[in-house]
Amino acid sequence: MIFPAALISVLFLISASMGSEEVIGFLSVDGEKNGEIDLLKYQISDSKKTNEILTLTNQFREDIGKLGEIIKNGGMNQNNQTNSNNQTKNVVVETGEVVTTPLPKINNQTTSKTEIMDPCPRGTEGGDLHEIQIPGSDSFKVVCDSAVEIGSGWLKVYRKLPWSQIFNRTYEDYERGFGDVGPLWGDEFFIGLTRLHILTKGNPHEVLLKTYLFDKNICDNFVVGDRSEGYKVKSIGNCTRDVWIIPKQGSKFSTFDRDEDGVPDRNFAEECEFGWWFNPGMSIDKYFIEMYIRRTG
Repeated sequence: MIFPAALISVLFLISASMGSEEVIGFLSVDGEKNGEIDLLKYQISDSKKTNEILTLTNQFREDIGKLGEIIKNGGMNQNNQTNSNNQTKNVVVETGEVVTTPLPKINNQTTSKTEIMDPCPRGTEGGDLHEIQIPGSDSFKVVCDSAVEIGSGWLKVYRKLPWSQIFNRTYEDYERGFGDVGPLWGDEFFIGLTRLHILTKGNPHEVLLKTYLFDKNICDNFVVGDRSEGYKVKSIGNCTRDVWIIPKQGSKFSTFDRDEDGVPDRNFAEECEFGWWFNPGMSIDKYFIEMYIRRTG
């Protein structure tokens, strides 16, 4: 016996509120255990299974929908990130700049390696002794001098008395410099070829040479080369007088152990017992010599 669909629906609703066991008990109140009741039980049980499948199907559809939303939102975020990156690249192309971590502020103003503060500026009082530091050399003492007939701003480079015993030295000694730097009459010294080169190579200087106490000779452009050039006189300029002590342009520095005077079979530095820029036309004697330089620009 098949029950009408309406009755099955009513019984299904009852079972949803009462539970399957209560419905079965309700149907079995009269104790009838015939095949019709068994068939009804089967149809009710089958209907519940069908409903559960529908519920699971709906839940699965909802889960699929949520998953789709998640995938969709994730794609949008990725697209936004890609667009953001593209915008950054566009900024770089348009401005020509790349964003970097700011560097500390650095003073980009540079000073030429040959630019040296004038150690004896004009107006310096005569006999002034002080210590200076120049690039490429350790600190050393200098004497700044002045006089009515020559003016101020002169740096004393070389001072040798006629009877000197300390100037017959090696080439290396003349490179480094030697003696007692000071303003006193008996002080004898040479500041050194290396320092003289550094002082004159980058800034214009004039040179003052004395062979007697009251004799003076000034040349307006004095430049000394470096060691590889033999500390030769690269320029001497125009001189007030043409006397033997003035170095000739192109002459190299000579000492007893390094003869550069250009005269075969003779060594002027050894004969005179001091180092100098000797040349073939120079007279030979043990003179009093003072050399000064002064910056002109």
